[in-house]
Amino acid sequence: MIKYIRKSLALLLMPALLLVSLSTYTFAAPLVINQTVEKQNITSGVVLEKYNRFTTSGWIRTNVLRVDLSNENVKVDGLVNNNSVSSITTVKNLAKTGGAVAAVNASFFDPASGSPYGPVAANGEFAMASAGDNTDHIATLAIDKLSRAFFQYWKTAIELITPNGTRKSVAAYNNYNGYYNYNMYIVDSKWGSKTPGVSKTYPSWLEMVVEDGIVKGFSVDSPGIDIPKNGYVVLATMGHQKFLTDNFKVGDPVSYDIKLNVDQSQLQMGLTGGTMLVQGGKIASFTHSAAGSSRQPRTAAGTTVDGKTLLIVTVDGRKDSSVSIGMTQAELAEYMKELGCANAINFDGGGSTTMVARQQGDTAISTINTPSDGFERGVSASLGVFSIAPQGPVDSLMVSAYEDYAFVNTARAFTVKGVDKYLNPVDISSADIKWSVSGVNGTFADNVFTPTTAGNAVITAKIGDTVVGTCPLTVLSAPVKLDLNVAALNTSPGGTTTFAVRGWDKNGFSASIHPSNIKWGVLNNVGTLVSNTFTAGKSGTGYVSASFAGVSVYCPVSISQPGLKKVIEDFNGSTALTVDVSAKTVTGKYNAATNVYKSGPYSAKLTYDFTKGLEANRAAYINLPDGGKALDSTATKLGVWVYSSSKRPLWIGAIVTDKKGTQNYKYFAKDVNWTGWKYLEVSLEDINGPSKVTKLYAVQTTKQKTSGTLYFDNLTMVYSGYPEVPASKAAVNTVPKDDAYKDRSVSGNDSLSFSVFGQSAALDKNKDKTQLSLVNSLVGKINKYIQVSAVVGKYDSLWPSLKVPALSTTASYKSLDKNGSRLIQLNTTKGGLRATDYNEWFWFKNQLSSFTGNNLFVFLADAPSNFNDPKEGQVLKDMLSDYKKQNPGKNVWVFYKGSANESYMDKGVKYITTAGFDAVGFSAQNKTAAKYVLVKVQGNTVTYQFKTLN
Repeated sequence: MIKYIRKSLALLLMPALLLVSLSTYTFAAPLVINQTVEKQNITSGVVLEKYNRFTTSGWIRTNVLRVDLSNENVKVDGLVNNNSVSSITTVKNLAKTGGAVAAVNASFFDPASGSPYGPVAANGEFAMASAGDNTDHIATLAIDKLSRAFFQYWKTAIELITPNGTRKSVAAYNNYNGYYNYNMYIVDSKWGSKTPGVSKTYPSWLEMVVEDGIVKGFSVDSPGIDIPKNGYVVLATMGHQKFLTDNFKVGDPVSYDIKLNVDQSQLQMGLTGGTMLVQGGKIASFTHSAAGSSRQPRTAAGTTVDGKTLLIVTVDGRKDSSVSIGMTQAELAEYMKELGCANAINFDGGGSTTMVARQQGDTAISTINTPSDGFERGVSASLGVFSIAPQGPVDSLMVSAYEDYAFVNTARAFTVKGVDKYLNPVDISSADIKWSVSGVNGTFADNVFTPTTAGNAVITAKIGDTVVGTCPLTVLSAPVKLDLNVAALNTSPGGTTTFAVRGWDKNGFSASIHPSNIKWGVLNNVGTLVSNTFTAGKSGTGYVSASFAGVSVYCPVSISQPGLKKVIEDFNGSTALTVDVSAKTVTGKYNAATNVYKSGPYSAKLTYDFTKGLEANRAAYINLPDGGKALDSTATKLGVWVYSSSKRPLWIGAIVTDKKGTQNYKYFAKDVNWTGWKYLEVSLEDINGPSKVTKLYAVQTTKQKTSGTLYFDNLTMVYSGYPEVPASKAAVNTVPKDDAYKDRSVSGNDSLSFSVFGQSAALDKNKDKTQLSLVNSLVGKINKYIQVSAVVGKYDSLWPSLKVPALSTTASYKSLDKNGSRLIQLNTTKGGLRATDYNEWFWFKNQLSSFTGNNLFVFLADAPSNFNDPKEGQVLKDMLSDYKKQNPGKNVWVFYKGSANESYMDKGVKYITTAGFDAVGFSAQNKTAAKYVLVKVQGNTVTYQFKTLN
């Protein structure tokens, strides 16, 4: 019951708004390119839907709770902080303490005080109300005790009633927020245990204590007094204090009214939001804007035409636009209408947007959306969904595995949760579960299944005769390739690393393989393995191996060690360095020496003359190339080979800068007391973060006359690092056999041959004569022997001379149908299809749906994973895999420019990369490294080979 309610000004609750006119507003929402949906029943009558939408404007992630208001086991109610309605707290905390199975944030609120804008009613009572919110701008969602939802613009009036019936307006009930100067307020135990008390803002309070409807006393300028549990306190400022003292004395009866412009006799809850978004099935005229024109995280609620379903919606945004861009207020209205809402209201959004729910079979509440602040913001009030069903015995089981695929003869664990007939969680004992499988053969060890044949399996868990749950599992035949989660390991002595193995079958489907099914090994005694956990030895290099079903993969291991040496400048490419001198009287000259060197073919020759001007510290400095040679942060020493034909009183040094750019003068030797070559080292351990060495020099520190020549070679850094792992014939990964890699002759109306060449850069007629000659050779082959040419990459030097149909990823999107095959050229010039031209997506989807032939070939400038938005690239891959799954008899191949000539399978689709002139080892002397792809088609049989261009 709501206390002290009058109905004299009330209107009947009506499902249609009376105060807002409908508009003919039209709006162009982003077009949906692709969408995935996950649905789960979290309790009887409540479905949680998770949408991930790829649109012409970007990604939009939403969560929708569909609540069946006609389900007697479900209740919807307001949630406020039970300890104090004046204190904000998170939606998750409100749901936990209130016992809700799901909740979202609701009312807008003042962030300084935490007070909501508009009335809040929960559990049949007002929790907060304010007379200052009597506007036609912010609407309220109300639900009555019959679970009927209504949307209205509430008008609120609060009045204090004296013993003689005089009425006096009150500013707020449990909603003091520092804005209502010179007025009266009412707070009760919902507010907290004590009144707000005096403050700088309100230096004078008169507080009238009411208990059981009787005035119990007055308090003046108190720092805060106790609020009776079965009463309230009236707070007055300025002239309103006199009203209390003139009209009340201890022992007098007192009451108050909270009046609305609606019939509130059956009111269960009410939460005020912002504007109506949808009304009567049409977009409403907006009466309130919450950052309306910008895309933000959003929260909304609405009902279907029949009023039986309440939809509670959150939209992620702001935190990471690559995950979700959010929605404008208009887009949110359109979305609520799209979901089926006839009426919908906007709630607080931005950093407040939060949805929590008890996911299917769980007992705990979890956060469903991604709050834009990175954490849940405290809010004043929330909309909660409750299960009021009685607790029943276990009725069904929910069986799941962490992956949908498993390989033959590998273990896969399953988890089981029990629910009653109302889909609420029930504790079960694993000892009571009986396991079985259909579709494949295999064995169980408790909840762990090991299949022995491939196929589509259904795993069944059963308790007794009637409590059952199932889970599908696709069992793959033996893998043809293995991958480790760590491709190459650099570690320290004693360091530990846990390995995981994933296998791939011949069609590109993958599954993890349990460590217990893997044969593990260590090569070169580089450490020890306990199951899949590797512990590094003291030093050295080697490999960790993993093998299963005759397929192996190796991880090279390098253990860090001090004292490693690396030549950072050999002077072989430094033929034109400069020399600085310390004074005008000093001369110095640099030459690249070819007759004296340590390792050849060049050394750095410094010719110096310190015979003029006999001041001390005459020096000549060789400036190292590129502004200096970088040093590893662990560098401890610097070394160099120095050649002198005679002994001389010179110091040999280097200038080393630290991470702050400070120069440090380091000396290899303070006397050239040798002849011939000598290796010199100097410590860097006194430098805080050595960054680079910029100069080598010779200095005369005495007044002696000296001139001559020094040679420097192999400037060396001594550091702590990871030694290079040498190749090993015993550590070669298993490479899957490609049955399509073969040559064959094709002919007839169902045959086709085409070439694919990758090019990443334009060719210069003066600098790239080798490449241009090879291009001309390839063009000649194509024009003479091949039916279609395709070029993938950013440039195309072939098309001007081609005489056959050509495709090129440098041009706009198009397709070519020939002899039962469709060749699709996609344009990703701006880093993806959407950024280049989003219409290309719809065109491409139509190309898939309209194709009736056997072979589909797609050409891209780059790998889908290299799109500016990798998730868009994954959408493309998933779309092609789905197409292949729906058309298992068709071939789906994708070609793109890569860094190597190779192929692989991924979920039924074949991907081939061509490196062109970027192939490893290509040069004028090694022309055969550059290759193109020659593809031949006969019916639905497709083969290919990498061929040389000349």
